[in-house]
Amino acid sequence: MEYFVNTGIWGEIFAVPNSVVDNYIKLANEAAVKVLLYVLRNNGKNLSVPEISSALNISSPGVEEAFIFWENANVLNRQQSVAADVSDIKAPEPIQSRKTESKQIQEVRKNNEIKGTEYSLSPSEISERIEKSEEIKCLFTLTESSFGRPLTHTEHRSLIWMHDYLGLPTDVILMLITYCLSIEKGNISYIEKVACAWAEQGINTLESAQSEVKKLEESRSYNNSIMRIFCMNRKPTPKQQQFINIWKEKSFSLELIEYAYEKTIESIDKLSFPYINTILENWNAGGLVSREMVDNSDTRKRKEPSLANDPDLIDYKSLVNNFGD
Repeated sequence: MEYFVNTGIWGEIFAVPNSVVDNYIKLANEAAVKVLLYVLRNNGKNLSVPEISSALNISSPGVEEAFIFWENANVLNRQQSVAADVSDIKAPEPIQSRKTESKQIQEVRKNNEIKGTEYSLSPSEISERIEKSEEIKCLFTLTESSFGRPLTHTEHRSLIWMHDYLGLPTDVILMLITYCLSIEKGNISYIEKVACAWAEQGINTLESAQSEVKKLEESRSYNNSIMRIFCMNRKPTPKQQQFINIWKEKSFSLELIEYAYEKTIESIDKLSFPYINTILENWNAGGLVSREMVDNSDTRKRKEPSLANDPDLIDYKSLVNNFGD
């Protein structure tokens, strides 16, 4: 199939710099291309972000992201919010040498507050990295496939930051992204936080990443099971999460936790993590690891002071009723 230009629409035209197509079109996402064309079409006008957002049906953050991309490419001028005159557009400066780039990375490492979204890389530098590094090219391609859309300039910078600054290999970054998407937290800020945590913990191989993801998924599953048992419709508070972490570390079964929850509701008629924990710790101290063992123990002690009559637990029950969980 061949395509031809419809010359009937060429009554009015505007120019697009050659460098846009030659150097940046493969890096620019759909929103960036739309914003550029709209600004070039309205060259000479002061355009606001809300105006562009409304005209193109693109979110304001998306318009801001597009401006950042084209500013770094020396195509748009944010001060005036209009396109630079084509004759004034300067060719992008060549990418820094690998020696200079390495020095820059060393400087960035000195400042732990630098985030991927603040990592200074122009579109031309990113384009150069893609051309010279099959690993970076593969990272971008597979991440786009995972996201199901082109990457933004901010995401490009962030991925290179994870690779260069944090020192995470491509396969580790991709596994991290896959995990974040699986828990519906695919925004780049959250991915960066997880990447920082992994780098600090020395999770920098595929094997260690797989192990960490397995641990995170097990913890998430355990949390979800606890929330279902307790009929919780919100995430646990930090204090509640501490109790859940203790129960998981001590391998308390979900069956036993559910039974402790039932005992708590029968006793104080409300959810109390500290109260449930007291019951579980008492059972654990007595070597009771199942509902059946608890019931058998209660039967044997029918004529003895039961757990419900334990003076310490009675005092604790009173405290819980007065001050909540």
